[in-house]
Amino acid sequence: MSRDLVAVVRRPPDVRAVVDGLVAQGVPVEVRGGGPAATRLYDSAGRLIVSIEAPLPVAGPGEIRRLLGAEFAEPLASFDRLWWVDVRAAADVPDAWQVARRFADALVHWLGGAVHPDGERDGRPRSWRAAETAAEAAPETAAGTAAEAASAGGAAAG
Repeated sequence: MSRDLVAVVRRPPDVRAVVDGLVAQGVPVEVRGGGPAATRLYDSAGRLIVSIEAPLPVAGPGEIRRLLGAEFAEPLASFDRLWWVDVRAAADVPDAWQVARRFADALVHWLGGAVHPDGERDGRPRSWRAAETAAEAAPETAAGTAAEAASAGGAAAG
């Protein structure tokens, strides 16, 4: 038996990069598989603790609404394309749920999206590689640039 999470993200996820980041942060797992097959995380005793399925593109939030409900899908409604990642934690292994949750939340943190059930929700990606535009990646910088341009234009006119 397993406990399941779903990460719905705004950009095509690089599952291995996020897993490698968790390992670099000290999450003690051995990584096997990946690519078109599921990425599997094992504990130090060699037990499977988390299985991460290959990301699947989802055509619009209507499918998310149908599968996970309107309340979950509403914050994602403005995105034309989303990616669905199933994350399964072994129910009988200590810390498996925490590793699965940490992975799913990290994926959403960097790519924007939401974790079902009751996980990280973030409308804007944190990674510049995930952002559609420079303004989305750093809205305060874009706003500052626009204000500076307006200010310069006003000074030149006056």
